Formats: sequence, structure tokens, C-alpha cells
Amino acid sequence: MNGESRLVALHRALAARAGEPVLFGDLVQAVWGDEPPAKPLPALRTLMRRLRQSTEDEIVTDVSGYRLVARAPGPSQLPADLPDFVGREAELAALSAMDAPVVVITGPPGVGKTSLAIRLAHRIRDRFPDGQLHVNLRGFATGPAVTVEQALGRFLRALGVPPAKVPLDREEQVELYRSKLRGRRVLVVLDNATEVGPLVPGVEGCTAIVTSRNELAGQVRLDVLADDEAGALLDRMKIGGSPEDRAELIRLCANLPLALRIAGAHLADRLLPDYLADLRGDGRLDALEIEGDAAVRAAFDLSFKALPDDARRLFGLLSVHPGGDFDLPDTAVLAESSLEDSAELVGVLVRAGLVQQAGERFHLHDLIRLFASEQVGAEGPPAVRRLLSFYLDTARHASDLAATPIKRLDPLPLDVTGRRFANSEEAQEWLDAKRSTLVAAVAAAPHPFASHLADSLRGYLVYGAYRPELDVVLAAGLASARAAGDVDGEIAMLNGRGQLHLIRGAYSDALEAFGRAADLATSDFMRAVLLSNMGSVKREIGDLTGALADLEEALRLSPGEPPLYITVLFNLGTVLGARAELRKAIGYLEEAVRLGEEHGFKIKVAVARESIGIARLELGQYEEGRRHLEAALAGYQEANAAEPVPNVLVNLADIAVATGDDEHARTLASRALEAARQIAAVRVEVEALIVLGDLGAAVELANRINYPLGRHKAQLVLARHDVELARELVRDVRDSGDLLMESKALLVLAEATGDAAIAKEALELAKVREQSAVVAGAEAFLSAQPPANGGSTSS
Repeated sequence: MNGESRLVALHRALAARAGEPVLFGDLVQAVWGDEPPAKPLPALRTLMRRLRQSTEDEIVTDVSGYRLVARAPGPSQLPADLPDFVGREAELAALSAMDAPVVVITGPPGVGKTSLAIRLAHRIRDRFPDGQLHVNLRGFATGPAVTVEQALGRFLRALGVPPAKVPLDREEQVELYRSKLRGRRVLVVLDNATEVGPLVPGVEGCTAIVTSRNELAGQVRLDVLADDEAGALLDRMKIGGSPEDRAELIRLCANLPLALRIAGAHLADRLLPDYLADLRGDGRLDALEIEGDAAVRAAFDLSFKALPDDARRLFGLLSVHPGGDFDLPDTAVLAESSLEDSAELVGVLVRAGLVQQAGERFHLHDLIRLFASEQVGAEGPPAVRRLLSFYLDTARHASDLAATPIKRLDPLPLDVTGRRFANSEEAQEWLDAKRSTLVAAVAAAPHPFASHLADSLRGYLVYGAYRPELDVVLAAGLASARAAGDVDGEIAMLNGRGQLHLIRGAYSDALEAFGRAADLATSDFMRAVLLSNMGSVKREIGDLTGALADLEEALRLSPGEPPLYITVLFNLGTVLGARAELRKAIGYLEEAVRLGEEHGFKIKVAVARESIGIARLELGQYEEGRRHLEAALAGYQEANAAEPVPNVLVNLADIAVATGDDEHARTLASRALEAARQIAAVRVEVEALIVLGDLGAAVELANRINYPLGRHKAQLVLARHDVELARELVRDVRDSGDLLMESKALLVLAEATGDAAIAKEALELAKVREQSAVVAGAEAFLSAQPPANGGSTSS
């Protein structure tokens, strides 16, 4: 059996019991039959690495085997088809027969481009079994458009990419997007685009349907409905009347579907001749310069004038909503009315054809929104302020419940009180549902709402790993604050951007943003925040001296601010740990635990306990380390914090290895591996693979993500019988300044070379740094060496 056949056999054996662990021995039997290789488990691991690279299915390492998690069904994002869609059969037939990677539908507003694109997508969706993606780019809307980065972020998450793995850089997003589509058949609908750009898949087997008002290459230009098609639409809407009157209605509506639908809704309780008399009248609004707009405006004007006063008022107010769609609570805030009254008024607008409904969400056609904006008048700015006050107050409360709050701006006085949630689940649900609307609100908000709403959303977007959205809101908040000369707002936004750069691993950009903010800071509190953040960045880049200086100054500036003071204590502890000053580190961390418990900061207590556990592990105090790690795990679970759990599990696995409980270590590492893959905690994945013995995969992954510590940990095992690798490991560790790893690498080099002098060097370093496990290993190695004089112990 050749290599490819073995891959197929391995995948088949896993897929036959998808969701269940398949024993290593059973997999070896399935692949090699009665002639297994001399070393079956390493051979199986090698083959498994190849399989993971060649399949979209997730393969999880369990205690005694592997488990396949089948690829989930593809996304299905198409909006519902219009039930009264008529005509366009010639266009549909031509478009359905096209075998092009991009299908472009252009035409004037109101001509039915979106309706045709959605009808086409539903007609051909069976050709795309791996899913359908859809986004309204709002390229011609009065509010902010959806950026390419935002749209790519949404698509990548829909394609199964964990939020934390979605890049911020557009080119990296496009590359990942196309790699996820490669080998799949996915349909992508890009509505209201201004250009055919990077959202088009550009890979074999995938097709994009693009709608635009602009002239684009390869377009199918959509004209108004033919007379018979317009007549069929009237029939579908049950609009009677004489042939002459119907023909005049079609002519006065310029054969535009949008105008005909508005007219049809208006005619539900009127006679056609009366409506025509009004439509012919002198009260029609002046035409804009775009084709067909006069007809839409005429139909709109009649429908608008027929509305009750309160419905007219709400219709105008809806034009100031910044998002692509809205819900009933939004309308209640805009109109200063109850939910019940708002529901009744929105129902009037839906029946008038001026508002479109999809479930519990509503939206305005871009052209109708433009008309509505002309009716709002002086009520617009106060309505915007009410809505932004509602969003800001609700977002503050929701973020405090659903994520660790990291706001830095003092609260604004607000016009409206927001929603309140009973628990974090309700808060998370609201934030998830309103995420795109809230991002659009920040981009459109006047000062000071832009920076304050960005500040309130920051914790949710950080912990949810919504990086493209975080980038958009911080950029908008920063621009708003700078334009208004708001120094506090500028500091908060620069601090947020520094954090975003730190998350991305762009350390020099992070230091620049934090440094610019620190230069502007006028309070000890804010300067301490920024120094603490700069210390964290310097710790990551190995500048431990600089990190220590920043953090010691931050500690001096932050007494009286318990949340910040505890954070600085923790950061100091981790820096001292990296400097191999373990007992001093534990002192700071224990003080963080004490203050965290005193003030009720459960997450901060768990974080500090986790670090104490790791320090105790380095000191060889395994039971004490286990106690702190288990307390940290319980704290995270109580707070529903999933992100730190895999790291705690893998450290508990390290303690199990150190105490000789290999079976429990594998169980813990398997749990850590699965949890890490669910949230894209790739560094933890490396460390779990090491405990599970998959060292080659661990080194490969560590190199791919530039995680030298993980590579060094794997090489500590691999180098025991490889002198050149052991020497390379010592050089790399010393170059990186990893003081805790240095004695371990020297001991491995001593074992590989049999050199007692190197073992003595490892022993001396380990004693100074109180690394008892290394001390014990070095002493055991030296005691096993023969005496230098050939065995005589006499003088």
C-alpha cells in the first residue's frame, strides 16, 4: 500500500466512527494490516500529521487514540426569496447558464438588482453544496459602508475560522479566505458593491454574484420590467382595475419594481382611479438625477402622505439609524414610544411598502432611506443622541457582564437608559446580535459618542477576538477624539490600538501606540495603565529590564486603584518569573491574590493563582503548584472564562508528568488540546502535543507560529540523543534570554554528550534559580558518572 492509500485508509477508519475515539492499535491495523511498521506509533503520528494537513476535518488526540470531528455543514446565509417575485425569466435563464467565476448585475436603484440576485442564488444553490455566503456592503447607503475587512471577517467566521484566527491585515484575510474556499464549492453574494474586489473568491469551483449601481466589467445591465412582467407583479399583488388604468400605473411607476411595490401596498384599501389621479398631480417631488427616481419618489410621496402623523414621524426618524437593519427596541427609542406603539407603527410602514421585514428585523431600501432623511428635519439630531445613548448604556452593561471590562473613559451623561440583562448569557446574545449595528454606530457617531461607544465595546471585541471590528471602532473613535481635541478620548483610543497591536504580535506598533498615549496622559492612573501595558509588551519581546522598570513605576503610581494595582502586581510577578526570580515573583502574585479576594475580582484571582502554580512547578513544589492551578481552573469555570482553561490543563499535565502519573498527564493534555483547538489557543496546542509525545508536530507548529519556547520544550526531549540538536538548543535558549530554560538545556546537552562539566554548570544555575527538578536531574547524572581516576576513591 502506498502513502496516499494509507492516508485514505486512515481517514476512512476515523470517519467510520466519527465523533468517537479510535484506538491507536485499531488505526495501525486499519492502515498496515498484519504487517505493521517496526515503530507503529511514530509511523502513525507521522501519517496523522499528513492527514491533518490534507483534510478540513478536525482530528483530536485522545488518551488512547484519535477522534475525527467531521467538517460542519457549510454556511447558509442567503436571505429569503421574495414570495411575489415575477418576471426576469430571460435574465434568470441567461445568468443561470453562465459558467463565469463572477456574475455582475448592475442597474439603477429600485430596478430589482438585489431581488434578482437572491432569486438567482436560490435557483443555483444546489450547485454549491459547501455553502452560500451573503453580505450587503451598503456601498450606496447614507450610513457607513461595510469595509472589506469586516466582510472578510464575517465570511471567515462563517467558514469555521475561530475569531482569534481571523487576521487583521487585509492581504492575510484574503489569503486565508481563499485557502478556506479552495477545494469547496461555495456561492458568494455581494450586494450593493462599489467594485468587484477582493471579496470575490477567485478559486475554482466558487462563484460570486455581485450587484452594483456602478458600471462594472462583465456586467449584465438590468433594465426596468417589461410591461407584461410589470402586469404580472400587479396580478401577484392582487391589483385590479381596467387594462388602461393598470397600464397607466405601470407607466407612471416607470416600470420599476420598487415603485410598483409601494403603489401596490398603497392600493390595498384604495381604488386605482383615485390613486392614479393623485399620482398624476402636481404634488410629485422633484426628480433627482438618477434614472427612474421620479417614479419612485411619486409613489413614495403618495404613500407617505397617506400615513398617520405618528407613522410619518417614525418613518423620518428611521432614516437616522446607522445600521443596515433595526429592531423594535430601536424604533421605540427613536420615536420615544412604547414597544407596543412602535410595533403598531412599524406594521403600518411595512403594510405601506416603505419598510421591509425579515423576522424580527426591519430595513429600508437605500433609496427609501434617502427619501426618509428628507422628512426628518430638526428631530433628527436628538433622535440620534437618544439612540446612541441607548446603545452606549446597554453596551456598557452588557460588556461588564459578558467580558472583563477594560473601559478607560469616565461615563457620559446620557439621555436614555439602556437595556438590562439578567445574566452574562443574555448580555452576550444582545452583543452578538447587535455587533454589526454597533460597529456602524461608532463609525457614524458624532463626538463624544464614537470614542465612548468604542471604549465600552472594547472588552467584548477583545475577548471575542473580533479584530476587524475592533480596528474599525478604535480608528473611528480616535479620529473623532482628535477632531474634537478630546485628549482623554485620544488616550483611551491609542491605548486600545496598542492592545490590538499586542494581540496581533505587532510589538513595535504596540509600544508606539502606548508611548504616544503615555506622552498625553495627565493623570497618574492613566500613566500607570500605559506603563503596565508597555511592561507587558517588553516582557513579550524579551526586554525584561525595561519591563521591570516600567512596571515598578506603574506600581508606584497605582495605589488606591485596586483593579489596576492588582494587574500591575500580576505583571510584575510574570516578569520576575521570566527573570528566574521565582520566589520574589510568588510574593507579588500572592499579594495580587489577597487583594483580588478582598475586592471580589474573581478573574484576577484566578489569573494570579495560575501564575503561582506555574512558578511552584518550576520550583519543584508540585502539590502546591497543583493546588493553585486547580483553584485557578475552578475560578475560570465559575466565571465562564473559556480562554484560559487550556493553559491551566496543560500545566496540570506537566505536573502529572513530573510526578510520574503519565496516564493522567495524557488525559489532561488531551483535554487541553481539544479545548485549545476550539478557541485557537495555538501555543497551548504546541505544549499539549509535547505532553502527548507528538514532538515533531509540536516543533512544526511552534515554528509556524514563531513560538520559540514551545519549540525549545519539544527539543528538550528530542535532543537527549542528538548532540547537534542539544548544542543548537543551548545556543538558541541563551540567545533568547530564557533563564528558566537555560539550565534545562544544559542538562540535556550533558546527557547527550556525557560531559560532567556541562552537568555541573547546569547544576549551579539550577541551584541559584531554585529549579529543584533540574537540580535533582543534574545530581543524578553526576552521581552515575565514574570517578575521574578510573574508579579508585582513595587518595
